Amino acid sequence: MKLLNICNATVAATICIALAQPSDGQTQTQPPPPDPVYQGSQPAVNTNVYGGGGWGGGYHSSTAAGDALQGMGAAISAQGQANLNNSLALRNVEAARSANIDNQVKYTEAYRWRVDSARERQQQQIAEHRAKMEPWLAKKRLKPLTTEQYNPTTGVVQWPMLCRDPAYASYREKLDELLAKRAQYGGLEMSEFVEVEKQIKDFRMAITADRKKYPTKAVDQALRFLLSMHHDLNEQFG
Repeated sequence: MKLLNICNATVAATICIALAQPSDGQTQTQPPPPDPVYQGSQPAVNTNVYGGGGWGGGYHSSTAAGDALQGMGAAISAQGQANLNNSLALRNVEAARSANIDNQVKYTEAYRWRVDSARERQQQQIAEHRAKMEPWLAKKRLKPLTTEQYNPTTGVVQWPMLCRDPAYASYREKLDELLAKRAQYGGLEMSEFVEVEKQIKDFRMAITADRKKYPTKAVDQALRFLLSMHHDLNEQFG
């Protein structure tokens, strides 16, 4: 009985060993060891490393001397950039000042051109107006009395038709008397000359007041005659 148990145990062990052997004929006694875990490493003290994101990155020195040099470089670069910015700002200020001066000059020239143009147009308009009015002014302009109308050497006056009207005899007779005296003595006293001017003025006022009674042409002829007489006597005073 004991021998049978021993044989069964031996057979069972043999079967277990046969089942445990791999199909390729190799014997596997234990599972393979796991892969070693990466523990990482620290860089050397004086080793330079590159950092920063994206392409290009940025250089960083881990030493105090490198940091100092990098700081000095940044300061110099900032100062240079500041100088460049100041230079550009000064150039912009000068350009703006020059442009302002140019604008003022152009504004002044434009203003003077407008003033001169307006003055020229005004003078041209005045000249054109005078040219148009000249024929009318020539008719209205006072003309000196001819010697046939009034002879200063004899004092004889050839009065216009309306001035010979009996309604104005008092003015006409007084003027004939004073002008004859002027021709006889070569002049008049101041009081007499003032009286001549007064008589001419009153004569004109009387005709103007009666102008609706007479034809317009006769009234204008009489008034212009008296105005010319007054002008000539003032020119010949004394």
